[in-house]
Parts: sequence; C-alpha cells; structure tokens
Amino acid sequence: MDASVSSQSVSASAVTVVIPVFDSGATLAETLDSVFAQTYAQTRIVVVDDGSTDPQTLQLLDELRTDDRLQVIRQDNGGPAAALNAGIAVATGAYFLPLGSDDRISPTYVAEAVAVLDAQPDVPLVYSRAEFFGRLSGPWRLPDFDWTEFLVHNQIFAAALFRRDDWAAVGGYDETMRRGREDHDFVLRVLGRGGVPHRLEGVHFFYRIGDAGSVNSRMTRDDLIAAHSRILRNNLQTYADHAEDLFTFIFRQHDQIQDLKYRYALLERLRVRFPRAIGVAKSIRNALRRVWRTLSSRARRVGGRSSR
Repeated sequence: MDASVSSQSVSASAVTVVIPVFDSGATLAETLDSVFAQTYAQTRIVVVDDGSTDPQTLQLLDELRTDDRLQVIRQDNGGPAAALNAGIAVATGAYFLPLGSDDRISPTYVAEAVAVLDAQPDVPLVYSRAEFFGRLSGPWRLPDFDWTEFLVHNQIFAAALFRRDDWAAVGGYDETMRRGREDHDFVLRVLGRGGVPHRLEGVHFFYRIGDAGSVNSRMTRDDLIAAHSRILRNNLQTYADHAEDLFTFIFRQHDQIQDLKYRYALLERLRVRFPRAIGVAKSIRNALRRVWRTLSSRARRVGGRSSR
C-alpha cells in the first residue's frame, strides 16, 4: 500500500479498512500486513480499540499509534457494531471494508472490489470467494446469493466493500446487536434499498478459525433467537417485499423434515422402544473404529519397514 498519498489527493474512490480490535494482539499484525500489501494505492486503515484489556494488545496498539500508515482510535467496549460505526465516522473516502482483527485479505481484493463499485453504481456491495485458515483450512463454500436463503442464513461474510452513502442511509450498524449477526442485519438493510451484491470469483478473503471456533458457533440458541428477532424488526419492509421467498424457504424446510421423518421412522420407533440399544450400538461402533485404527497403524508400520 502506498502510504505517501496525502489526504488532499485522496479521491472519492478512497477505501478505508476498519478493523475492530478487542484483545486480539496475537493476530492483529498479520491482519494489518494483509492490508498494507494492497495494490490499491488509496487504501486507508482505521484500527478501533474496543476497550481491550490484554497487555499484549495494548502494547501493540500503543506502538501502532506512531505508525503513519494507519489511525488508531479507542473507545469503551461497545461491541463490533459500535467499533465499526466509530471507525467509519472518523474516516474519509466513499468506500469502506470491515475486517476482523484475526482475518486476512488478498493483495488485490480492494482494487478489484473498487473497480466494480466505480463501474456499477447499482451494485450496493462487493465480496468474493473465501477460504478458512487456522485450526481448519479449505474453501468456505458459501452458496450463491439468493433471497430465499439470505432472509434466514447470511451468505455474505462481513468483509464486503460498501459505500459510505448506504451506511449513512441505513443508520450504520445496529449497536444493540453485541452477540453477533450485526453484519447480516447491516447487509439486509443495505440490500433493502435496492440492488444485488456482486461476488468476485477469486478467493480474496481468509477467515481464521481459532481454537474457540467462529463467532457464530459460540452463539447460544437464545442468542440466535434474539439476533434474528432484531433482524426481522429492523427489516420489516424487506421481509414483506420478499414474503414469497421467506415462505418458500419455510415450506422447503418443512418438506425436508417430513422426508427425514419418513426415512428414519423405523429407527426412531426402535430408539423409543429400546433406548439402551442405541448406546450399545454406539459402543460397538466406537470399538470397531479403534480396532480399525490400530490395524491401519500396524499396516503402515509394516509397510514402512518393508520399503526400506
């Protein structure tokens, strides 16, 4: 990233990458390196410390305050939505990209996304294909955007490029959503203004899976109910406009459940009639797996010795 571009020369196509940070000093440097490597010259960075208390994170943030390639702001802990709103509010430029403080982006992501938004005013946001890294690795197989699914399941990761005008028009991120799904709600409100998101075909976003899993995997059932209830209330008109899509999803799920009930009805009756049999079957299965692993391990050792 060219840090020599002055604020006076920043055009309307300038991009600000906003990175909320909460006790994530162990991964922040790697995230920043991926932004510093952007080929798009007019890329700016705002790091928002959302009330970190971890000594490693605080030390790194203090060091970053003297780095003229980025801006660091600090606030009391208010959650990711509040941190994103604070970062966008102090930044300049027309476009924004939220980025988790433990994730990465490819060097050409910003440049390719800006090219789409510049050329297609009717496109409200741009994202890409993605991959996991960390404890798990491989493609993140997000389905193609489809209103039928998107009304319930988010198909667009948080690190999507969008316009300042849309952020302002929808009132920013909902800061009451501190337990997750604030990104799904925000994108729904942006898309509710019109237009269809554009997905770049290249892999440009890399989502870290840590030892604790993803944010969504840590949400309880009560968290999910509260989040989706808030999403519905924030997007009543959008859900009304896409009522047919919503009920298509509901009845599709109903058909799948009925199909599963029919297929496994006999097993369910056996489970109810002989509840201990399931536990015995699982014990036998686990024992067979252990035997298979032992035999496979011995076969590999024998094969290794014979090949020498």
